[in-house]
Amino acid sequence: MKDIVQSQEQLSSLDTTLAVDTPEHVTIEYPLAGLGSRFAALLLDSIFVMLLLVAVPLLLAAVAIWSLNLNVPIPQALFIALLVVWIFVVLWGYFIYFEAFRDGQTPGKKALGIRVVMEGGTPLNFEAAATRNLIRFLDVQPWPSCLIGGFIMWISAKGQRLGDLAAGTVVVREQPIQFPKLQDIEATHGEPLLNQAAFTALESFVDRRRAFDSHTRRKLAFKLIEKLPPSVKQGEERDPTDFLIRLHAEESARRHSARLSSKYGTPAAAALLRNKRPRWEAFRKRVKSLRGNDLKKMSGAQVGQFAAEYRELAADLARARTYGSSAGTLYALERLAGAAHNIFYRPTSRSVVRFFAWVRYGFPATVRRLWKPIALAGVLLYGPALVTFVLLTSNPDLEPMLLSNDMVIRAEKATEQGGDYRDTWDGMWMGSEALSAQLMTNNIQVAFMAFAGGILLGLGSILLLIFNGLQFGAALAAFHNRGVLDNIGLFVLPHGAIELTAICIAGGAGIWMGSG
Repeated sequence: MKDIVQSQEQLSSLDTTLAVDTPEHVTIEYPLAGLGSRFAALLLDSIFVMLLLVAVPLLLAAVAIWSLNLNVPIPQALFIALLVVWIFVVLWGYFIYFEAFRDGQTPGKKALGIRVVMEGGTPLNFEAAATRNLIRFLDVQPWPSCLIGGFIMWISAKGQRLGDLAAGTVVVREQPIQFPKLQDIEATHGEPLLNQAAFTALESFVDRRRAFDSHTRRKLAFKLIEKLPPSVKQGEERDPTDFLIRLHAEESARRHSARLSSKYGTPAAAALLRNKRPRWEAFRKRVKSLRGNDLKKMSGAQVGQFAAEYRELAADLARARTYGSSAGTLYALERLAGAAHNIFYRPTSRSVVRFFAWVRYGFPATVRRLWKPIALAGVLLYGPALVTFVLLTSNPDLEPMLLSNDMVIRAEKATEQGGDYRDTWDGMWMGSEALSAQLMTNNIQVAFMAFAGGILLGLGSILLLIFNGLQFGAALAAFHNRGVLDNIGLFVLPHGAIELTAICIAGGAGIWMGSG
């Protein structure tokens, strides 16, 4: 399946590359993944998600049966609560976990040979993984066709969906690093030994040598030899002019052969591959052993050695391009250079201490900095709630237009019971544990969607805040009209103060993102 998808992508006009300029002044090109491989990876991941959603409930059911046999039954409300939380964790956490902590690859992406990276070619960080996957629910609409995400990818120059645009990420293809075998490389004249300036000076001397007398010619020949690389001076003859003539002939042959192509590139490129391949293979094994590990585990000398080998590989990549190496050699060198580059420029890992420091200082500072969009989100949530409350308390006949049937039943039940608010909110079809889990996951999802909707120029966040404000105000009015406002108030206040504030902050973040 992987080979079929990739062969189809090679024929697609969307099969482009992402060019990344490294600090070592070497350009690394990543082939972008096309619609076919990305949709196939999503299909596989969806199957894995469904298996997880089914497997754990079956496991919980088995545990429940086992507990019955031990005469220690698990409460039904607790069973439902665990189930609700598991569904929430899988649906929202599956992609975030694998992409953030498995080097940008979910199981589906790994099977299809694709990976998520930052636009600069560096590995995916947690913030970007969370952002691109919180917006996933928009990209898959209308579910399960994924028309929105597919259309945005189709018109995007880098094949990015909405989540990629928000997070600054791209999805690239990844193939094994394989160099041609040494026995397949023919013998050649080798790579040129002189740079262009030295060869031009040598050629000028050989062409004009007869215009000088013997003394001047000998003096110029010695001066020219002094400028040559030490490796070229080996085997120097007594007559410097004869030595330079022979060197010119050999270098001309090398440069001529370098322009002749073969299936391995030019002869000079094949010679480079023959000479360097053992070192490249050794470096590839070292990169593979380091991938995913922190450089902090290495000593200073080991890091220095690795950096020197990386710089040499970057220089070899530049030479391979100059000499006209084959596409396979260039691809393997680019992938190897990219893997080493990502080890050096991997995002700084975040420890638990740093996380709590961010919660204590960084998050409040961010909220203060973005107080304007957050305040606007608060107005969009509480403003419609206040308007709806006043409207329905003045005209209760409008309740059916804005209230769900379930909320009306709860308000009527509170009126009939006239008792504790826990009787109203704890006696429907679930117990307190299940209701708490349902409320928690629902409000977190509302906050996620309030943020993600900002990618639609902020309109998604605005509409969601207004809608939830209308529902909130209508619910308060329904209980007020029946004289039991304290019932819903005692239920909402303990958790609502935190959750509604979180929704306002998330909505403000979405509006701020949409403003960009």
